[in-house]
Amino acid sequence: MTAQATGRQDPLLAGPGKRLLYLGNEAIIRGALEAGVRFACGYPGTPSSEITDGFARLAGHTGITFEYSVNEKIAVEMAFAASLAGARSIVAMKHLGLMYAGDPLTTIPYIGVNAGMVIVSAADPSCRTSPNEQDQRFLGPMVHMPVIEPATAQQALEMTRAAFEVSEQSSLPVLLRPTTRICHTRAPVTVGALRTGEVSGFVRDPRRHLPVPANAVRMRREIENRMTVASDLLGQPLFCEASGEGRRGVLAFGAAAAVCGEVLAELGAETRFLRLGVAHPLPEEWLTSELRGLDELWVIEELSAFLEDAIAAHCHRQGLATKVRGKRTGDLPKMFEYEPEVLRTALAPVAARAFVAPGAVDNGPQVAPRPPVLCAACPHRSSFFAARSALSEAPLFFNDIGCYTLGCGQPLESGDALLCMGAGFTLAAGAARVSGERTVGFMGDSTFFHSGMPALLNAIKEDVNMVAVILDNDVTAMTGFQESPLVDVKDGQITRRTDIVDVVRALGAKRVERIDPEDLPSAITAFREAWDYPGLAVIVSERPCPVFAQREGISTGARTVFAIDTERCKHCGRESCGQRCSQGIERAYERAMVRARSQETGAEQNVPPVAACATACPLFLCVQGYAAHIAAGRYADALELIMDGLPLPDSVCRVCHRPCEDVCVRAQTDSPVAINDLKRFVVDWADAQPEFPYRLEREPDHGRSVAVVGAGPAGLAAAHELRVRGYAVTLLDAADEPGGLLRYGIPAYRLPREALAKDIRRVLDLGIRFEGGRRLGSDFTTDELLQHHDGVVIAIGAGKPARGEVPGDGPQQVDALAFLRDDNCRISGEVVVIGGGNAAVDAARSALRRGASGATIVCLEARDAMPAISAETKEAVREGVNLRTATRVTRLTATGVETVCVRPAGAGALLPSDYDPVEGSARQLPATHLIWAIGQTADREALGPQPSLRWEDGCLAADPLTGQTSHARIFAAGDVVNGERTVTGAIALGRRAAWGLDRSLRGDAADTRQPPPLPSARDLRGRPGAVRIDSAQRAVPAEREASGRTSDFSEVVGVLTEEQAQAEAQRCTICGNCGNCNACVDLFGCPAFVQDGAAVRIDEKACTGCGVCVSFCPTGAIHAVTAEGGP
Repeated sequence: MTAQATGRQDPLLAGPGKRLLYLGNEAIIRGALEAGVRFACGYPGTPSSEITDGFARLAGHTGITFEYSVNEKIAVEMAFAASLAGARSIVAMKHLGLMYAGDPLTTIPYIGVNAGMVIVSAADPSCRTSPNEQDQRFLGPMVHMPVIEPATAQQALEMTRAAFEVSEQSSLPVLLRPTTRICHTRAPVTVGALRTGEVSGFVRDPRRHLPVPANAVRMRREIENRMTVASDLLGQPLFCEASGEGRRGVLAFGAAAAVCGEVLAELGAETRFLRLGVAHPLPEEWLTSELRGLDELWVIEELSAFLEDAIAAHCHRQGLATKVRGKRTGDLPKMFEYEPEVLRTALAPVAARAFVAPGAVDNGPQVAPRPPVLCAACPHRSSFFAARSALSEAPLFFNDIGCYTLGCGQPLESGDALLCMGAGFTLAAGAARVSGERTVGFMGDSTFFHSGMPALLNAIKEDVNMVAVILDNDVTAMTGFQESPLVDVKDGQITRRTDIVDVVRALGAKRVERIDPEDLPSAITAFREAWDYPGLAVIVSERPCPVFAQREGISTGARTVFAIDTERCKHCGRESCGQRCSQGIERAYERAMVRARSQETGAEQNVPPVAACATACPLFLCVQGYAAHIAAGRYADALELIMDGLPLPDSVCRVCHRPCEDVCVRAQTDSPVAINDLKRFVVDWADAQPEFPYRLEREPDHGRSVAVVGAGPAGLAAAHELRVRGYAVTLLDAADEPGGLLRYGIPAYRLPREALAKDIRRVLDLGIRFEGGRRLGSDFTTDELLQHHDGVVIAIGAGKPARGEVPGDGPQQVDALAFLRDDNCRISGEVVVIGGGNAAVDAARSALRRGASGATIVCLEARDAMPAISAETKEAVREGVNLRTATRVTRLTATGVETVCVRPAGAGALLPSDYDPVEGSARQLPATHLIWAIGQTADREALGPQPSLRWEDGCLAADPLTGQTSHARIFAAGDVVNGERTVTGAIALGRRAAWGLDRSLRGDAADTRQPPPLPSARDLRGRPGAVRIDSAQRAVPAEREASGRTSDFSEVVGVLTEEQAQAEAQRCTICGNCGNCNACVDLFGCPAFVQDGAAVRIDEKACTGCGVCVSFCPTGAIHAVTAEGGP
C-alpha cells in the first residue's frame, strides 16, 4: 500500500529543500525524479532492488512508465528504446545483470542516446549477496561509456540528476555504479525540485539508428568526440574535488572516499585529499594539476586496481614523478570492502598521530548470527525435500540464483553446483552429457522466463538425461516480492496467469508433470517417476508463496496449528523391553525413514510402537532399522543392528523361515519386503570386507563359568550370549563338530558349510571352549557339570526321529535327519518322502542330488498348510519334486507305496487321526526308498534319571521367558523345550536362557542386556487406515537354473546386487517408532521447528499450518491442535 493510499505523502515526493533520511537507492530514485525521468525499468537484485521497487510504487502517482522487465537485457533495451523515443530513462539491476545485457550494451554507445539514459548497476564488494564481486568499471573503456560512483547518499541523488545531463549532451548512456554500502546506508539528503519530464518523440534517422557495418564505422569515429564531451562535463566539483595540503596525497573513489575521509581526520594526516566520483573517462586536466604537487599518491578504491593503473599510466604519459601506491604496491588489499581498520593500517605513513580506539560501548546482549533460511511453509522447501526424499543420496543437483539457493546447504542439500541465473538446467545438462549420469536441475519461475527457456529448449533438443524442475511460487520473492512474469495481482486477486506447463510443452517437452509440493506423497512419486523416465523429464512445482499471499491479502483459508506429541517424538517402540539400540542420529538414515513414511497416507497417527516384522521375528531384530540403513547405503550400521541380536547371521540369512515377511504390511500394496534377502546382502557385504566391520563389545570376565550342552543353533546362541556377559563358557556336543541341525540337518545347497563355518568361528573366537564327541548321559551328566560350573544350559535339540505305523513290506526306509546327515549316501530309483515340513522338502531335494530318478513328497496337509517354508517348497517343485498333498501312505508294497487322499475331519487337524480318507482316491506310487520326515522328539534318556527335571508333552519343561527348568541351576533352550522347531526360534530361546541363567546368578546386573521378548500372540498383519501410494516389484536375488541344480549341492540362491538391495530396502514402510530421528530439523529445516536440547517443539507463531511435516514424520508425532482464520 502506497503512502498516498493512506493519505500520507511518499517521502520520495517531498518538496524541495527538505532534509530527509534516504537509503542510497532512494536517493537515486529522487535524483531521477528531479531530472524528469519518464521511463524506469529493471530486474530486481540485491543491492539494487529498492530502486525498481520504489519506481513501481511511485509510477501511478508520477506519470512515469515502469516495468519489472523479464531480464536485464530486455530492461536495457527497453530503457534505450524510451531514450530514442525522447523520454529520459533509467534502468536498474545488480552488477551481475549488466553482463547479461552485454549484447545491446556494447552497441548503444555507437548509436547514441536521444534523451538521457542512466544505467544503475549496483556492485557488491565482499560478495555479501552475490557469487562474485565483479568490477563493472572496466565496461567504461570497453564499451565507451562514462562510469560514475557516489560516495554518499547525497552524492547519489546529485550524481543521478547530473548523469542525465551528461548522457544527453554526450549522447552516451551513463553507468551509475553504487556499491552495497551506499545502496543500503540511510543518511541525510537535501532534496531539490521535482521535474516533470517530456517525451519528444522518435525521430527517424537511419544513418544514426541502424548500426549496419557501413554506419558502424562512422559511429565508431564519433564516439571519441562524445567521450570528450562527457569528460569535460565530469570535471565539475561534484565528481572531483580536493582539500588539504601536503606533498603526499590520497585519492579515494566511491564509497571508500567517505570512509577514507573519516580515517584521515582520525589520524590527523597532513595530506592532499582527492575525492573522485568518476572512473571513466578520467578528468585528466584536473588530475594532472593535482598530481604535479605530489611526491606520493595513495589510491583508495575497492575491488580491482582500475584507477591505480589508469593514474599510473597517466603519470607516465604526462611525465609526472608522482609515486602511485595502492594494491599493486602491496599497500592495500586487492579484494573486498575497505573497513576503517584496513585504511588505518594502509595510511599509517601519512598519520600525524596514532589512532586511539574509543572506549568500549555496551551495546546490550548480542544476538547470535543466524544463517538465511527459507521461510516457514516455503513451497521450495517442500520441493527440495520431495526431490531428496525420492532420489536419496545419488543424483547430482544443480541449483539456481534466488530463494532456491537456500536449498543448497543443509538441511535440504539440493545444490551440488551453482553458477548464475538460468544455469541450473545447463549445468545439469552439461554434466549429464559428459558423465552419462542422470542429473537434476532446479530453476525458479522468474528465472525460467529470465534465461531458462533457452536452456530448457536446448536440453529438449538434445533429449538430455536429466530432470528439469521449475519452482513456481507466483512471485520474485527473495529480492523483495516483486511481481512474477507469470501473474498480475490486483486487490488480492490474480488477474493474469501464464501457465508454465503450457510453455514447457510448447517448447517440445514430452514428459511434463505438474505437482503441488505440499502434497508430499504425490510429489515424491512424481520425482521418482520422472527419474525413471528415459530422457528429459520436466516437473513444474506450483504453490504460491505464503508470505506473498499474506502481503497481498490473498486468502489461503483457515490456518491449522500443529504441535508435537512428546510421547511419540524420538520414542523408540523397542525401548520398553530394553531393546533400544545405541546408534546415533544419521541424516541418511533419517532420509530413508522420511522417504518411506512420506509414501503413506491415511494413518499418520496409526504408527505402532514396534513394527509387525520386528514383533513377529523371534529375535526381535530391528528390521526397519537395518532396512533404512541399507536404503541409505550405510551397510555397517545395518550390520550392527543385525549382529546385536543375531549371533549366527550367515546361517540365519539363508535358512530363516521369514515370519517377518508373513506380517509385512507391504503385502497390502504389492508383496512383502524381502527382509531376509536384505539381511543376506548386508552379511555377504560384511564378509567381503578386508576386516569384518562389526566388533562385539562384551562385559569383562567376572570369574563365573557355565556349561552349554548342545552346539546347535540354541546352544551356540546361549554360549555366545553368556560369553558376551562375561562368563567362561564350555560348549559340549555329541558330534565332533559344532553346528547341530545347521551342520547335519540342512543341506549345503541351502546352507553352505563355509557360511556356517564363519558363524561358528565368530562364536568360538570369543574364547568359548568347545568339547566335541561328548554325549550327555554317557560321557558326562548334568550333576557332574554342576560340580564344576555355576550353571548349565541344556540345548540338545530334538534328535530322536518319529515314524508312523504303515503296514506291509517294501522300500528301504530311512529317517530324514539320518539321510541328510550322511553326505556320502548315493541312491537310485524313485524316492517317497513322508512329511510336509522343511526336513521333508530338504530330503526330497537332496535325494535328487544324490542320484534318485524322482522324488515325491506325501503329506497330510494341503499345499498352503504345509509347515515347510513356502519358498523352499516352490523351489523343490521347480527342481522336479512331485507333491502329493492331502495324502496319506496306507501300505508299503514291493514296488512302492499305496496312498489315499484325505481331508481334515475338523478344524485344527494336526495328527494323522485327524484326517479322513477320501473314498475312491487310492493310488500306487513307485518307490525304492522311503524317507520318514514327520518330526523328531527330544531324547529324554540322554538326561538320565533326573527327578528334579520336569517334562511336559515330550519336552523339557522350562519357563518360556527365562528358560529355567525345575532345577534352579539348569536352564534349557531350543527344540528340547519348544515345539516351534525353527532356527531363529531356537536362537531366541538360547539367548533368553542365557539371560535367565545370568539373572539367577547376578541379579539385576543381567538386565543391562535384555533378551528378545516373547513372541506376540496377536494378529500382526496390516495397519488399518494406512494406504501406500507407491508400488514396486519385490527384488529377487539371482538363482541357479533349476535344470542344473540337482547335479551338485552348490548354493542355489544368490545375493541381491547393491542396486537391488537399496531399491528393495526403500520398499520398507518403516512401520514402527524409531527414536533415532530428528528429521523435522535435520532434513526439513522449517524455522517453525525449535530445538530445545534434545526435544523439538513447534513455534505456533512461526507455523503457517502447511502440514507438510505431518506427512513425513516417521513417528506420527505431529498433529493438528487448532484451526485459525486465514488472512
